[in-house]
Amino acid sequence: MEPIDPALWDDPELRRALIRRDITTVYRLLADSGVPKGVIAALTGQKPSDVSEIIAGRLVHSYDLLVRIAHGLGVPRGWLGLAYSGNEDPSTRDETEEVDEDVERRNFLALAGLVVIGSPVFGDPKPLTVRDVITAPPGRVGATDVERYAATVTRLGILDRESGGMAARQALAATATAGETMLKARASDEVQRELRYAISEAHRLAGWASGDVGLMDHCRHHMHRALDHAAGDGVRVAQVLCSASDMEKHHGAPDTALKLLQLAQVSGDVHRDAQVGAVIGGLTASTYQRLGNAELARRELRRSRKLFAEAEPDKALPFFAFYGPGSGLLAAVGSKLGDYDAARADVRAALRTRPEFDVRCNALDTIVLATILVNAGEIRDGVATTRRALELVIDVGSQRVRDRLEPLEKALAARRDGTCQDLARRARELRVPSVDA
Repeated sequence: MEPIDPALWDDPELRRALIRRDITTVYRLLADSGVPKGVIAALTGQKPSDVSEIIAGRLVHSYDLLVRIAHGLGVPRGWLGLAYSGNEDPSTRDETEEVDEDVERRNFLALAGLVVIGSPVFGDPKPLTVRDVITAPPGRVGATDVERYAATVTRLGILDRESGGMAARQALAATATAGETMLKARASDEVQRELRYAISEAHRLAGWASGDVGLMDHCRHHMHRALDHAAGDGVRVAQVLCSASDMEKHHGAPDTALKLLQLAQVSGDVHRDAQVGAVIGGLTASTYQRLGNAELARRELRRSRKLFAEAEPDKALPFFAFYGPGSGLLAAVGSKLGDYDAARADVRAALRTRPEFDVRCNALDTIVLATILVNAGEIRDGVATTRRALELVIDVGSQRVRDRLEPLEKALAARRDGTCQDLARRARELRVPSVDA
């Protein structure tokens, strides 16, 4: 296979498209210059249909695919602003590696010139070197340090609810690692215990954020670390197991999810805390529904509703308190079981009480309400609610939320009017990721 003629890359428009990572324009200009789509596909390891879809406007976000495109087309990765290969992690570099600061400054200047001008006016940029300089842990950690650390974890948890796992995942993972460094410092037994619990929460949230964007290997790693640090507190262990279970269910393993919830029931001592029992019961109902056992799902849903009515969420750990009176959880399960009247009342109650910053949960609740309305034939309200749901989905970086559009998409597609059909297409475009193959 003949490579792309290097002279083509002298075209300023092509170079600007590369630095913007505008692969649609890159492919279109190459095709206009006489490069067949089949050649582009062969060089970049894609299907010809993928190339056609990208030329038609499909976006490319995958780092690995961008690297493959750069390599296949024969252009330096730096022209696309790709400093590292897909398998290289700058954080693992040896802190003792010698770095020539003058060389690094020239490389950075070359990258800056390429971004601004669109051509390598200061020479072709090379990857910048990143050294991992290990910071020594503090000599001693006290209760105030743990409180500040826990407050940081809480703020990052709010970011996750506000903007999705895409925004919060790496910050939470780094915070969990920083907490584990603090464990090396001198501290009283009580401070050490509270620090471990705060680190457990950081790992749990990092795992949740990872699962939220589809990174289940990272999710399981963080959930494992969260369990390790929660050891000794059954309710904290239960909240980790509940989080892990919900992600396993979402990603296609409801049988595993059910086993994790059964462990959570044992660990959480659900008979002593109605809120814990209510949440685990609601999640169990959702899992039975996913397994196709509607009878057991309804039984667990009734039990969960009863426990929520008796519970005092303000006295529970933050994870279990988050569910409040259970309206959102009960609505999500009830709607999937076809109990639309109860689910409609539940989801409206949930939407009235959700904090405005919780974009992810507001999006999920609005999707549920829109699905109920469309299935009930209340098209006017269903269309308006669908439009609101799609706006919220766009605002939050969560593949899990996008996945949850599927029932709404099917309900809309079953309607014959043009507005519903158009909204079904828009829901699918949001739900199915951009081409990354």
